[in-house]
Amino acid sequence: LPGVAINLSGGRNDLLVRGGGPSENLFVIDNIEVPNINHFGTQGSSSGSLSFINLDFVQNVSFSTGGFSAEYGDKMSSALTLNMTRGRSDRFGGKLLVSATQYGLNFEGPLGNSGDFIFSARESYLDLIFKAAGLPFVPVYTDFNLLVNYDISDRDKLFILGLAALDRVDRDLSTEENRVQNAGIMDNTQNQYIGGLNYRRLFDKGYLDFTLNFNAYNYKFSQIDQFEVKYFDSDAFEREWALKAQSFYELTKGLGLLSGISSKFVHIDNTTAFADTIYDRSGNRIPVSALGIPQYTDIIADGTKLAAFFKFDWTVSSLLSLNLSLRLDHYSFLNDPLYISPRLSIKYNLSPYFSLKSSFGIYYQSPSYVWMVNEENRDLKALRNNMAIFGVDYLIQDDLRMSVETFYKKYNDLPTGTIAEVNDYLVITNTGTGYGGSEDDFQSFGYFPMVSSADGIAYGFEWLLQKKFSEIPCYGQISLAWSKSDYKAGNGLKYPGQYDQRIILNLAGGYKFDENWEVSSKYRFYTGIPYAPVYRPDDNPLNQGSIQNLPDEYLSKRLESEGIWDIRVDRYFNFDNWRLVLFLDVQNVLNTKYQTRPRYDFWEDEVKNRNEIGILPSIGISAEF
Repeated sequence: LPGVAINLSGGRNDLLVRGGGPSENLFVIDNIEVPNINHFGTQGSSSGSLSFINLDFVQNVSFSTGGFSAEYGDKMSSALTLNMTRGRSDRFGGKLLVSATQYGLNFEGPLGNSGDFIFSARESYLDLIFKAAGLPFVPVYTDFNLLVNYDISDRDKLFILGLAALDRVDRDLSTEENRVQNAGIMDNTQNQYIGGLNYRRLFDKGYLDFTLNFNAYNYKFSQIDQFEVKYFDSDAFEREWALKAQSFYELTKGLGLLSGISSKFVHIDNTTAFADTIYDRSGNRIPVSALGIPQYTDIIADGTKLAAFFKFDWTVSSLLSLNLSLRLDHYSFLNDPLYISPRLSIKYNLSPYFSLKSSFGIYYQSPSYVWMVNEENRDLKALRNNMAIFGVDYLIQDDLRMSVETFYKKYNDLPTGTIAEVNDYLVITNTGTGYGGSEDDFQSFGYFPMVSSADGIAYGFEWLLQKKFSEIPCYGQISLAWSKSDYKAGNGLKYPGQYDQRIILNLAGGYKFDENWEVSSKYRFYTGIPYAPVYRPDDNPLNQGSIQNLPDEYLSKRLESEGIWDIRVDRYFNFDNWRLVLFLDVQNVLNTKYQTRPRYDFWEDEVKNRNEIGILPSIGISAEF
């Protein structure tokens, strides 16, 4: 979609929305909030490698790149809501999938006369792809999805969600080259468990929801040198128990009230240990004290997040509708805990086909749990974003829609480092689209002391033309976005946003020739994002280690503009009681060795900045019964 920047470094699934960072996005699955939906998630972020939600189960998606109302809180940039499909109610069914990256099995069927379930289990096998790229490690993931719907009565509905994601990295340390290559990569082992239920009671003029859910994330990170000596080790366990009640009631015709309260109980158990010296991003061996990071931390902490909100939806007339909402948040682990967020949206219909819309609001977000490992950071404030959006919608015909939007975001109270020429150039929300470790000087975790003195702005415009599937058997969209983002760090200097991708052009769509053949394609053109130079240890201009010259050169260069083209072909074979699907998926058809942020290669003793895989064809087969 327009406004979402593209991160091509290392197979990431980051949402970088309108100049925001990877920790600013909210995920909601059938009214249940989920901290992250990605394998190999980055601690303190809502990003990772790829989603562990089975897309076969997603009925529809609503994605707001800003202007969302007060029922969505504790995030500053976007809200993504997934409504899941129901399982079969007539008989037992399933699907078997084998592709170039994973294999899996789905089951679905009825639960008595009033319910249904869906279950899936998937596991990766990326060996061929990673070996083809010459990489001495293979990420391995397994995930499980369980969805249960049960109609207790015509008015009482129960939804149960269960998700699990198990991730590890298998390393080949059999040769000296492999040991050196693996020394530059942080080990990333994670277990993520999510469970929840939502009970809905329907009334004549509204409904009442009760939601209970539990989220548990266990992160185990470590990094070794070429002699297999560990110089970084972290074991973090983050748990949340959440209870929410909300109701909607139609007060009068055209005026509805949505209100709710929620409580979230948080437990953090985090142990982190560094050796006396570590490697930095350019391969230099430096004292860990030079980064302002404590050598050892062991923290067990508890806290609460409390919230209350109300939202009025008022259809004033056939021409004008208003959405007025207010949210209160209380974060007990901050010394300044209470925050109030008013928000307003307006839509004016000039005709049945043409409308104007605008929204204004204040959005707060609590600091990530990993930032609380350093107890000095209890003085941080909640991060703040003042946002304004104006847009135009035009329904050209029933299946063709065009929209234009402009936005302005003003960030305040962003956390930044306190040590001159070491971390005072960092705005911590403007980091985190990698896996951490030596490649970013261990700075994206936020172990060091911070203050809420940084700020930033992001603004731009977006154009979207969308064609939905209809009697004309094609679908697709074209979008163009221009944006700019700047941040002022603790040292008083301004830097471009780390994801300041000025121009993004997307063309995506497909054509169904008949019930047997479908072709789809996606093309993305984008201008390069900023980056900081990386040097060989002997080539550093100051010959003092990269940490010494980062404040001056931080985000001072830009990657090249690139274009990436993907194509997929699906062939369907329909039988009486089952269907067979064969597909060919070719990513990066033009074999573009696109530029990535530079990294130091310990084995070859050189700095690399190109994608190493290039064109990536894959085939797959699935049987649905």
